[in-house]
Amino acid sequence: MKKSVLILILIIFTALGAFALPFQVSAGLGGLFDWNFNNGVEEVISGDKHYSGLNNMSFGGFAFIDAYYAEVNAGCAFGLLKEVVREPGLSEKTDGGKMLQVNASLLLKYPLDFGKISFFPLLGANYNLVLSYKIGGFSMGSSPGDLMKKWSQIGLLGGAGMDINLVGSLFLRTEVLYQLRFASKTMKTAASGDAYATLGMGPLARVGVGYRF
Repeated sequence: MKKSVLILILIIFTALGAFALPFQVSAGLGGLFDWNFNNGVEEVISGDKHYSGLNNMSFGGFAFIDAYYAEVNAGCAFGLLKEVVREPGLSEKTDGGKMLQVNASLLLKYPLDFGKISFFPLLGANYNLVLSYKIGGFSMGSSPGDLMKKWSQIGLLGGAGMDINLVGSLFLRTEVLYQLRFASKTMKTAASGDAYATLGMGPLARVGVGYRF
């Protein structure tokens, strides 16, 4: 995974130079809020939908490297999960445990410069790697490697961002994205028979301070 990301970054940087596109490197740090829901399994029984899954509300930090038309992010977040059940006559949420996760994303962007402020649409992919997941003190995996295989997810991201120049080379960056997460291995395994794994989704917001080199 790490090797593939590095190769992809190198290809982007090479392409930017080959076509003589604007090239300015910046980097920064910030905080993130990630709310993802609809990660579960659904089945239609006698015309009625039956769903069980997880909602994940996470808070954390991130770092980014920006090369004008591309942005690479890496972050770490702590999640508070809710287990959700929906079926005819019943809709409930219970404690779904706590999760520690790291994530990496690659985003393509097209900056629109208005002087002190610039806007940019964003489109890319994200990988959410689960390091720890416990419910009531009990781990949901037999080992760190088992947790990663069972609960990690790949997703798609789309949205927009804004940079506001502060002092000198410093700037404030805000991004609001919407993500679609493909089902984890656990949900795919649970989707037997006529049941199917649902597509996770939800907003992702990031705010940070960057420096242009």
